[in-house]
Amino acid sequence: MKFLLKLLMVFVGVLLITNTQAQNTGTTPYAGSTHTYTITKSSIAGTTLAWSVTSGTPGTEYSFIGATDGVTANVEWKLAGTYILQVVETRTDVTPACPTTRQISVTVTANTFDVVAALVTSATDCATAFNPVVDVTADGDNSNDVFGTTTREYTVSMTGGDIAKTWSFDYAVSDIATSDNVTGVLVNGVAALTGTINVPANTASQTITVEYNTNKNTAGVNGQDPNISIALTISNGKDELGTPDSNAANDVATYTVNAVPATTGIITD
Repeated sequence: MKFLLKLLMVFVGVLLITNTQAQNTGTTPYAGSTHTYTITKSSIAGTTLAWSVTSGTPGTEYSFIGATDGVTANVEWKLAGTYILQVVETRTDVTPACPTTRQISVTVTANTFDVVAALVTSATDCATAFNPVVDVTADGDNSNDVFGTTTREYTVSMTGGDIAKTWSFDYAVSDIATSDNVTGVLVNGVAALTGTINVPANTASQTITVEYNTNKNTAGVNGQDPNISIALTISNGKDELGTPDSNAANDVATYTVNAVPATTGIITD
């Protein structure tokens, strides 16, 4: 019997939108995001800088990422609330030190950034068959017959975030090679069922399309497929500021594909 591999392909499409969602900025950040703050030092040569937050608990409500004595400071805001971020430039060449203080108010809001996996069509349906199926060699052998291509689409959407920011997620498609006992499965032409998708700014969703050749199960009798569950699982959703996916409960979407019979072509005496 001619050896055929079931082919799993994942295609990615995009949906662009222009409407405004909540903005995740340095003065109105989401909890869990990291923002960069910058000043320009004075022209006095002998000065030092010191960044601080005047209220809240370090490590619990906010954390500085990296140094706090340069012209730039990176702050991860952890909990909702209102904070004052300040930087003090102090002279080291005179006494008293003649400090200058600059402050900015930061209002941190609860994280609503959510990456959602969803089905596009019915959760349970039949595999695709090109009826009537043609017996290519008129020998009652299914190995070179084309039953059809079964396709399922998913959307992965970002809601509640700042649409002006890029975002990304990892995905994994359940290995239908395991359930079908097929030795080779390809995703976008590569032997991998997992990956990372980086989404451009002003893009609300991605379309992921999974497809495979119906009844090309090399371990089945006449290529017969079993019923197949194809699950798309997303993880590590975040925006460019590191704002994490706030709801893991909607990160899995599963199709059940009921097999069509792998009936052979009709032969006669």
